Order: sequence, then C-alpha cells, then structure tokens
Amino acid sequence: MSEPDSASNLGPEPEPGPGVGLGALVARLAEEFSADAKTLGCVASVFLEVRARAPDLFVPAAGALAGAFEAIAAGDGRDVAPFHAALGEWALDAEHEPIERMRRDCLRFQSAMTRGALRLYADDAERCADSLLSLQRLNFLQLALLASLVARGQDEGGVVRTLPTPEYAAFMENFRNTIESHKQEGRQLGLLLIQVPRIEQVDRLLGLQRGEAFMLRVTRRMREGVLRKQDQLGRVSRDQLACVLPRIAGEGVAILAANKILGALEAPVPIGNQSFPPDAAVGIALYPNHGTDPQTLVRNGKLAVRAARAAAERTAVYDPAHGENEELHMRYEARLRHALEQSTLELAFEPQLDLVSGHIGGLSCVLCWKDAELGVVTEARAMETAETSGLMREVTWWVFNNALRLCADFARAGLQIPVSLKVSATSLLQPDFTDFVGRALRTWGVPPGRVVIEIHETALAGDLEQVKATLTRLKAHGLRLGIDGFGTGASSLSNLAQLPLDEMKLDATFVANMRQPGTEAKIVRSLVHLARDLDLRVVAEGVEDAETALALSTLRCERIQGEYVSPPLAPQEIVNFAAGLAGLSLRPGT
Repeated sequence: MSEPDSASNLGPEPEPGPGVGLGALVARLAEEFSADAKTLGCVASVFLEVRARAPDLFVPAAGALAGAFEAIAAGDGRDVAPFHAALGEWALDAEHEPIERMRRDCLRFQSAMTRGALRLYADDAERCADSLLSLQRLNFLQLALLASLVARGQDEGGVVRTLPTPEYAAFMENFRNTIESHKQEGRQLGLLLIQVPRIEQVDRLLGLQRGEAFMLRVTRRMREGVLRKQDQLGRVSRDQLACVLPRIAGEGVAILAANKILGALEAPVPIGNQSFPPDAAVGIALYPNHGTDPQTLVRNGKLAVRAARAAAERTAVYDPAHGENEELHMRYEARLRHALEQSTLELAFEPQLDLVSGHIGGLSCVLCWKDAELGVVTEARAMETAETSGLMREVTWWVFNNALRLCADFARAGLQIPVSLKVSATSLLQPDFTDFVGRALRTWGVPPGRVVIEIHETALAGDLEQVKATLTRLKAHGLRLGIDGFGTGASSLSNLAQLPLDEMKLDATFVANMRQPGTEAKIVRSLVHLARDLDLRVVAEGVEDAETALALSTLRCERIQGEYVSPPLAPQEIVNFAAGLAGLSLRPGT
C-alpha cells in the first residue's frame, strides 16, 4: 500500500456510500478523540511489544493497521498519515463486512492489547496508565468511525452491511414485495423482531461456528412449533431475527405470536455438551400503523425490542416514545464515551461503620458522573448506559484501576481497610475477568484481601455454573466476595448456598422501613439469621438514623452504611474522616 501525501488523500474516491469523504472524517475523529501522533506512537509501541513478548494474547484483529503501526514505530513518530490512510482502508471494509463483526474485532483488539499492557507494564504504573489511555483513544476512534459510517449510510442512501448480502437482501426484498401486496389488498401485517442475546455468550465460549449452530436451532424451534407456512423468517443482525406475519387481523394476533415464540424458546438450547437459554425478547411493529416500508418497520421493531428487554413480559409493541427514548439513550451513550475518553468520571467512597469497634470497617465504591450536558447522572443510570451500549468492559476497567489506585493511596496514608467494588453480571461472565482483576491488583500493589468483589443478586439469574466458577477463581486469588440486594430478585437459597461468598449486603429498601409497621423488619431479621447460618458478614445499607442502627446492632449486624454514618465522600476526604473517628464511639444510642 503506497502512502498518501496527507491524511485527507486516500487515493481515488469510491462510489457514493460509506467511503465518501473518509479522509476528512478520519482526520476529524482523530482530533476529536485526541488520537494524535504521541497517542498513535504509544499504541504502535504496545502493539509491537505485545506481538513480540506476549504472542499468546495477540489476536489478528488489527488487519490493515498492523503495517501502519510498524511504519509509525519505524519513523520519527510525527507522521500520522500512514495510520489515517490505513484506517480509511479498514473502514472501507464496511462495504463488504458486517458492521457487527468489525465492531467485535475492534473490541477484541482492544481487549488483547489491554491485557498485554497490564501484563508487560505491571511494574511501571505510569507507562501502564499512558498505554491504556492511548489504546482507549484508538478504540473510541475506530468505534466512532463505524458509527459515523452507519449514520452516513442511512442518511445518504449508502449501503452499510449488517449481514452477508444474500440472506439479508433476500429477506428485505421479500418483505418489500409482501408490503406491496398488502398495500394493494388494504391488509395489515406484523413484523416481529426477536432478539437472542445469548448468542454472544456462545460465540465467546465456543466460537462463531457453534454460535451459528445455536441460532439455527433457535430458528428451527420457531419454524416447527410456532410459525405458519406463509410466515417469513430472516436475520437482520448477529443476534436478531425478523419474522413477517402476513394478513393478520390486528395487533392481538402479533402479540399472541410473540408469546408463542417466547414459549418455544423458553427451554435451553443444547450445543455440544452445554445448554444455553436463548433469553429472547420480541419487539412488534405493524404495517401500516408503524411504517410503510421495510427499513422503517425494521427500525421501529428494533426500538420495540429494546423496550421489550426491560419489560417483565419480554414483549413490546412499538410506540413513538421508543424513538424518543432511543435518542436519549444515544445521547447518554455519547456522553459516557466522552467521559471515559476525557477521564471525567469520578469515584466516591461510602464509609461502612463497624458496630463493634465504632471505626470504619470498609468502604463502598460509588461511581460519580457529573456531565456538562446531562448534569448529575446517578450510578444506576450510568451502569445501565454502559450495559446497553457495550461499554461495560471499559467502565469496569476504569472503575477497578482508579479504585485500586486510590486504595493504594489510602494505605500509604495509614488507612488499610477493605474496599467494595460492584461488578455487573456482564463483566463477571467475561472469560478473562479473573486475569484482569489479578493484573490490576499487581499494577497498584493492593493485597487481594483488601478488595471485596460485590455482585448483585440478579447476576445469579443467568449462567449460575459460570458465575460460580468465576467466583471460585476470584476466591482462590484471595479476594473477598459479597452479594448485594439479596431478597430483591428471584434467586433461590440453594443458589446462594452454592457460592463461595464472604458477606451479604442488606438492601436499603428493607432497611429504611424496618422500624415501620409491616414485613420489612421480619425480612431483615430473617436475612441476618440466614447470613449468620451461612457464616456471612452482614452489611446493611440505607441506615438513616440511630434507632435503625440500634435495631440492626441488636440483630448482630456487623456493619452499616448510609446517611447516619456518612454520605459518600470524595477520596481526599476519606483519610480525614477516618482520623476523626479514631478513639470515638459511634455506636447506636450514644
């Protein structure tokens, strides 16, 4: 590949579509995400060193960029044109490759290089941090370029493929013809968007070929047990199927079909010697109520299936409000990406009061997000945004590394107490999560016993065996394990008893009302007794007054947190707060 004279000179312009004006787009995004010569030089250095010293971590996901990294490393480090040119050529693959696959390759490359940097530079905290930040900027640049190509493809009529052409194009052509016939007959039809998110787990654990086999068995169940001969079934993305229901009498028929599909997909699907529940959700769009062309109906079906993911019944009929919610979600996602890139997220720590000693017994880490456009965003909303936008890995990395860095700072100031870190089910199920935690601990020199990995009860609703295996590995590394929100979900006591846990956190919804008439006090009493029987330390959150603290102390609850103890504090306030407690008794009633 010959090197162009500038970042905007990528050779002859392609036909209209995603490739138009790529040079200017790459240059603009590179500036926006601070992917300057220094950043790219750092990435090139990491890439070459990982490839040479840690080949077991290397995945061939860099593609055309590998040569550009070599050129940057061989040159004076100031010329970014080779990289911009290579990135432009990589982006042109959007005309021939599914966007989902390209995005997955970006994340694979980022994951491999991140693990490589943590392994190679564990003893050099400054170089490790610089390398990880540079890798993160490149990753955001690539993902932003893909997102821009998708948007331009939709706005300008260009083709950005989301599936191999024969299958997707054939389905959309049949769908278009079906709409035309219904238009002439004045009939109504339904479109069901069936999302099967578990294919990502099959891909990750067993490979793409087994993932295809998984989806084939899912479609076979639908065809054999639910669909009529005239119903049309096709794929619109890696994890989404579309089903056209011709000549239906109304919305009720589509809802009935959606529920039958969910029933057919309720049982796990066997693949090899394992089984995976599809965990499906169904979004419904109707012609002509929700659109009169295939693209609009598919888009609105996708909006509906997003709403269905959050619904108890796992189905949703398209509503214009879904579009408004999607725009808001995209705004939150964009701002979260910006916050990660600019490192504007913050951490606070909520002290846990030990009811025996009257001193701080631990700290609960809280993610704080104050955005210039969105204002103060709650931790729950931030984590929801990370989960639904595929940013949970990046957020988890940021939280862990910054929390452990601060934990090391606390220790140097004489405050050596455990820190609790919340972990999502998505992060827990990542196959390299245990290795990531181990490297992060070594990077910042924090003893494993000073960290509590805290999972929410809802994490037990998925693959319990994999959750148990991951927790067992973490326990073997010396970390402490806790469960948050037990009693608020649907997990069983037998599930709880199988896990190698050290502590249970009582949910604030029970604790805050335990002194009021009702069942909350009985629930808290039962949970405390259960925890003691399982040899678990009990931590109660949401304690707002001395009377509640006294009631919990009477029940032999070991630690409490909440407004009665202290609101979440900035890192610089923690040491002073702990020093102020030294020698004092903060036991309830005093």
